[in-house]
Amino acid sequence: MPKYILLLIPFLLLLLSCEEEYIPQDVFDKPEIAVEGYIEYGDSALPPYVILTKSFPYSATLSPEALNELFIHDAIVKVSDGTVEVQLTEICLNDILSFDSTLAEIIATSIGLGGVDLGTLNYCVYVDIGGFLGSSLLVPTEGNSYYLTVISGEDTVTATTTIPPLIPLDSVFYVSHPDFPANDSLVEMRAKLRDFPNRADFYRIFTQRNREPMFALLGGSVTDDKIFDGREFEFPIQRGQPQTADFDVNTFGYFLRGDTVTVRSANIDYRHFRFWQTLEYNIGTQGPFTSYVRIESNINGGLGIWGGLSFGDYKLIVQ
Repeated sequence: MPKYILLLIPFLLLLLSCEEEYIPQDVFDKPEIAVEGYIEYGDSALPPYVILTKSFPYSATLSPEALNELFIHDAIVKVSDGTVEVQLTEICLNDILSFDSTLAEIIATSIGLGGVDLGTLNYCVYVDIGGFLGSSLLVPTEGNSYYLTVISGEDTVTATTTIPPLIPLDSVFYVSHPDFPANDSLVEMRAKLRDFPNRADFYRIFTQRNREPMFALLGGSVTDDKIFDGREFEFPIQRGQPQTADFDVNTFGYFLRGDTVTVRSANIDYRHFRFWQTLEYNIGTQGPFTSYVRIESNINGGLGIWGGLSFGDYKLIVQ
C-alpha cells in the first residue's frame, strides 16, 4: 500500500470521529418583503411586473401549501420614471385559469413559469395592465431610471433601477459538436460581440429552444466586461435549462439539429448584475467546504431585485 494512503487513513478516521451535525443559527426575526420585479426594453418586452412574497426561516419546511401562503396580496405597487407613475394590478393565475386556461399558460410561460402546475400553485403577480393593452402612460426607455414603491400593511420598500443602452450582438451562429461526426446530432451556439470601450457594461444571456420558456444560462448568466472592454470577440452560448432539469453530461449546454433557437442578449445595470452574480455564485458553491456569499439586493427595506434591462432577440433554425 502506498505510503501516502497509510498517512491519509488515520486522518479520515479522525474526521469521522469528530463529525457532528451543524445547524445554522436561526436569526429570523419576522418575515420581510421579498421582491422580484423587472422593467424591460425590447421588441418583445413585457410590461413592468413584480412578484411579491414573504421571506421565511431557513429551517422552515417548504410545501406547496406553505408556498401559496408566502404571496403578498392587496399591496400597493407603483412604478415611476420621475414624471409618470402607474399603479400595478394584482393578477393571480388561478383566477385566469378558471375561465381561460390558454391565457393563463401564456402568461405563466412569459414570466418563466412554463411547466408549473397552475392548479397547485396560485401564482400571483402585479402587472401594468395598460402595458398589456398598449395604453400605458409609462413607456420604458433606454437610459432612464425607474422607481419602485411597494406598500403592504405598515411596511414600505423602495428600489431604483436603470435601463442601460443595448449593445447588440454582431452575429449568432452554430458550429458542430466537438466530437463531430461521431456526435452529429448536437451543435454549439456561438456569438460575436463588440463591447463598448471605456465604459462599464454588464450582460445577461438567455436562450429559448423551440416552444420552451426563455431560460437564463444555468449558473453563469451574467458577466461584466472587465476582461474584454472595448474588444470584439467570439464566445460560446450554453443552452439555458431549469435547475430542476435532469443533467446529462453528454448533451448539457448543446442544441439539437432541427431546433429553433432564440438567443436573448440583455444589458443590465451594476446593482442588477451584482444580484445575479452573487445569487448564481451562491448556488454553484454549496457544500461543506465552501464559503457563504451574501446575496446583494437593491431593495431598500426588503430583499430581492428590481431590475431594468434592454435586450435583443436573435432567432435561427439549426439545419
